[in-house]
Amino acid sequence: MTVDTRQSAEFLHGLGYLYCRGGNRDRGLVFLLLATRIAPEDTGILRTLATVFLETGAADRALSAIERISEIEGEDTADLQLLKSRALWLNGENARAHLTFLDCLKNRAAA
Repeated sequence: MTVDTRQSAEFLHGLGYLYCRGGNRDRGLVFLLLATRIAPEDTGILRTLATVFLETGAADRALSAIERISEIEGEDTADLQLLKSRALWLNGENARAHLTFLDCLKNRAAA
């Protein structure tokens, strides 16, 4: 990835984040999705995207982004488990959400 491409992805990420925080989630999602097209391996962009998907009620899409992050990083960190727990809960998978949340708490206590 060239420097210009990387900077473009960072710019779109920032713009998407700002639009989402400013209340215009639809436009923010467009910018975040464009950023993931440019930098599909950037876990920072994917984390922001997963969070916005959760805020908009798109639990399945959030879970897809979370799984992608997990593939890239090779492990489930406590913050990723917390996101996954929220997505599972929103998706109606309360038992799995509870177990994932307990794993998150164990990882935080161990850290």
